[in-house]
Amino acid sequence: MKKLAVLFGLLLSATTFAHMSGETVAPLAKDASDAQKQAVRDGAQDFCDSAEEDEKEECVMDFFANHNLEEEPSCD
Repeated sequence: MKKLAVLFGLLLSATTFAHMSGETVAPLAKDASDAQKQAVRDGAQDFCDSAEEDEKEECVMDFFANHNLEEEPSCD
């Protein structure tokens, strides 16, 4: 029973963090439009805005990779 409670707590905390600001952007399909690509860029900007300057580029690269956007990140 104790293991079940710990597992439930872990699952609940994982779903809470999965819905952070900027993570509402769906991954791109192979034939994505420019507007969809821009939505991923904007989502990365919002999501990584609070990251330190040194970690921001890595955060944007990870966001792009998770959303199937294959381009170099711009942290401007």
